[in-house]
Amino acid sequence: MLNNNICQQARLSKDARFDGKFFTAVLTTGIFCRPICPARAPKEENVRYYKNALQAQAAGFRPCKRCLPELAPLTHSPLQIKQLTQALDSGESLTCIGEKFKLSERQLRRLFIKHYGLPPSKYLHNQKLLLASKLLKTTNLSITEIAFASGFNSIRRFNEAIKLAYKCTPSAIKNKLRAPLTTTNSVSIELAYRPPFDWPLMLSFFRLRQLNSVEQVDENHYRRTIEISGSKGWFEVTAISNKPALKLTVQLTDYRHLNQVIIRVRRMFDLDADMQIIHQHLSKQPQLKAVIEQYPGLRLPGCWDKFEFSIRAILGQQISVKAATTLANRISLQYGEKAIANPFELTHIFPEKNALLNVDYKNIGLTRSRISTLNNWLDFYQQHSDMLSCYASIESLEKQLITIKGIGPWTVNYLAMRGLSDPDAFPSADLGIIKALTINDEKNATKASSKHINKPSNKEILALSEKWRPWRAYAAIYLWYSLSH
Repeated sequence: MLNNNICQQARLSKDARFDGKFFTAVLTTGIFCRPICPARAPKEENVRYYKNALQAQAAGFRPCKRCLPELAPLTHSPLQIKQLTQALDSGESLTCIGEKFKLSERQLRRLFIKHYGLPPSKYLHNQKLLLASKLLKTTNLSITEIAFASGFNSIRRFNEAIKLAYKCTPSAIKNKLRAPLTTTNSVSIELAYRPPFDWPLMLSFFRLRQLNSVEQVDENHYRRTIEISGSKGWFEVTAISNKPALKLTVQLTDYRHLNQVIIRVRRMFDLDADMQIIHQHLSKQPQLKAVIEQYPGLRLPGCWDKFEFSIRAILGQQISVKAATTLANRISLQYGEKAIANPFELTHIFPEKNALLNVDYKNIGLTRSRISTLNNWLDFYQQHSDMLSCYASIESLEKQLITIKGIGPWTVNYLAMRGLSDPDAFPSADLGIIKALTINDEKNATKASSKHINKPSNKEILALSEKWRPWRAYAAIYLWYSLSH
């Protein structure tokens, strides 16, 4: 529940910490704003507060043209809600989602109303409107491209929905832009986040793991080739100076899939996390607190595609990051499709699952056992890929996946941690985590050694990690960085 006194203080002081956590609707103007809006603050009696932009819009208010609520950072959602919204945003029907997650339509409705204040149908409709408003105001896409990119099935329905919600035509919204947009084949979009966020640190993580044929990572940019539902293209991400946002530049052969690119990139760079909440919880452990103080902007790096990452996780079993990256790059060169022309001279797209069926991995450098594991995983993935998007808990996922020969708890948790962006995944058997939690106790040293090494068992590590739920994946990456600290 929103506290009106806190919301009032936050909007009057324009406190950036509350950006995206609530929205202010003004009765006299019919618009809604972010707490940081530069416009003159309205009187309290003329204000109503809403948890999210969807609620404000559904109540009949229009987004402000100065602070652009469509660009506000998103709030963190529980795993189940995140899974449900991803399925709904991907175009799956409520019937299909209900069957996949074993929920009735009544249960789905109750969950959405509890979290968003709206039933699924209104949630989806208002998401489309907010995305359309964002694209109309910030991109050079044509109105037809924006209609389909926003999820509308026809231009007529798109025009009617915009007129009803915003009291003007899509063309009028585009024509009111403060500055003309340049005409290029690509589209640029702002992706807001809630500070702190260490962009150079995020890039350094990806740079150590980049596939040279698919990705390009330098000190300021992340770039890669992509294919999504048959649409090929590329994207580039960089930080916006003096603003808590990243700039996403995309080129696609079919812009109907633009929203999916936005969703994936937000997840890839962990833009929806509220680090203040995570830090408060994990800082109770002194070792994690020390790392958080040194790297306050460290986040959980995700991935572009869960299938690609599952292959890379298997390749990374019991070998170095550099060796696993070399093997993954060879696979992309040998089995991936050629990329479309791009400014970065990237040549390939990482292969889809069908491209790796029945291949022999000749001249890749894989052992027989690793090839066998890859084939076992592909057989399973062909039949059960939905499992990765609708599991109940990391324990249930682990229980199901370790039945595949060659897949163990480390692989499952690493896949969930970075491939599925599960905040509670925890690869307890990881050598880096074991090393970070090993204590060198000089007081109990014996004559034979100057130090007494207290190496924790896996059972002890798991028991300790219970205190870090539901943010154990963040604890894992902080422990990795504690080694350098």
